[in-house]
Amino acid sequence: MSNGERTISAARPPEVAPGERMPIRIGSAEEFSRVRDFLRAAGFDENAVLAALKISDLSQIPEADTASVDTGSGSPALLALIDLLVLGNVIAADDFRARCGDAALAAFTALDLIRDAHDFPPLEKLAAGSIVCPVWLYPVDRFFIMSDRRTDLKDNASRLGTEVVFPAHDFGTLQLLRLLPPSIGSGNALDLCGGSGIGALHLARSGMSATTADITARSTYFAAFNARLNGIEIEVVRGDLYSPIADRRFDVICAHPPWVPSSGDAMVFRDGGETGEAIVQRVFCEMPHHLRDHGTAVVVSLGRDGNDGRYENRVRRWLGEEGRDCDVILGVDKMLSIDDVVGSVRRLHLENDAAKAERMAARFRELGTRHFVYGAVFVRRTGAEVTEPPLRLRMSSRATADDFERVFAWRRYRRRADFADWLAEARPRLSPQLEANVRYVVREGTMVADSTVFSVGRPLSATVQPDVWTARLLEQLKGEQTVVRTFDAARQSAQVPAEFTLPMFVDLVGKMIERGFLEIELPAW
Repeated sequence: MSNGERTISAARPPEVAPGERMPIRIGSAEEFSRVRDFLRAAGFDENAVLAALKISDLSQIPEADTASVDTGSGSPALLALIDLLVLGNVIAADDFRARCGDAALAAFTALDLIRDAHDFPPLEKLAAGSIVCPVWLYPVDRFFIMSDRRTDLKDNASRLGTEVVFPAHDFGTLQLLRLLPPSIGSGNALDLCGGSGIGALHLARSGMSATTADITARSTYFAAFNARLNGIEIEVVRGDLYSPIADRRFDVICAHPPWVPSSGDAMVFRDGGETGEAIVQRVFCEMPHHLRDHGTAVVVSLGRDGNDGRYENRVRRWLGEEGRDCDVILGVDKMLSIDDVVGSVRRLHLENDAAKAERMAARFRELGTRHFVYGAVFVRRTGAEVTEPPLRLRMSSRATADDFERVFAWRRYRRRADFADWLAEARPRLSPQLEANVRYVVREGTMVADSTVFSVGRPLSATVQPDVWTARLLEQLKGEQTVVRTFDAARQSAQVPAEFTLPMFVDLVGKMIERGFLEIELPAW
């Protein structure tokens, strides 16, 4: 089959090729409705799972201590669901029936969400009447989502094949969901490398017409199942990245692509080529052809800072000539060394093969890798050529799309022809979250300020080390006096070097506002 042949509406089941067997069955709307209604009635939601498993974040589910479940945190039916669907334990059918009822057992069985444990060879020695859920089913982002487990049936069965549907409670996926644009009520969206379809479901709930795309048959099947389970209509397409959507353009594109450097065992959901960037690079290279004017793209991934440029600058190059009107902001979650990345791959995917790990590290060094960056790249189509360089900011776990939207808006204002004149007459003020650390030294018997470090711990944080005289000048911006008057007063009192001009100060103030050190009321342009 050539790339991009299949387009599936979630209203009808995707085709399954001969020999392909899926672990669950796409049934009728009524069958899905019965399962959905029971999950809701039982209180099967994120807070309930967090409380029962005594964890603070859904990404911690794989490490939850199944032996210390809080049995007092929910009803017998809820605890049975968590035991069977989330933890993947084998339980007695009679126990499930007693706690959840015959109707629930029948509803789950109709979709193959409950199977006889004896259907799976590793479990054939269990007592008769044992049941198991062959997939991972959990609440996330106010949806019920199904994906593959890391290994089939709690490590009792053989390892999964290469076409694994990635869990939607993964840290990176949860981060992507927090960073997706808020409800806009219209437009269309594309969820690339969609896996379970969670990105498309999130965007469809906001009122957009959403499409999820993935290269594997298993992922498209699971995405269609999840859409029907949640009663939400999305389009599911199968193919290599953008190929199944041809020349269509979108208001929002999101992606959490495979970014782990390939270790030779060809896991489709995980491997990103030799350096981990093969798929990420293609996502950006082809993006301008599919991102509509004034549209936004969000890509959560690992990237490299190398001798050929920082990650965000390399993204700008990948966007190419067609993407010259794209503004780029990188939110950095983690900075990782070559040893950090190779060590993680060695532990998780190389079975601690030291020789393979060293070859991978050597290749990274050959490519001029300085370190790796994990975070979110935002791309905004502006409609006009963007000449300023991409922006890099530190991103906390509290960062949302609104935080990045504020920065994009400010960068858009800065491109106006009359911006400098407006800012010169504006009255910015110090951010209440700004911290200034001053280092003093003794010179000729007197304690004097030698250096200053500004930092701001907002959801998008930043640190800068201005000259001491620059810090003192900026400290005078308290919202009471215009930028030009502040500069004139400093010039008259000889607080600034002679070569430091008003346009230079206005530009500095603009950059400090962009990074959150100063605040200002934005005009209604």
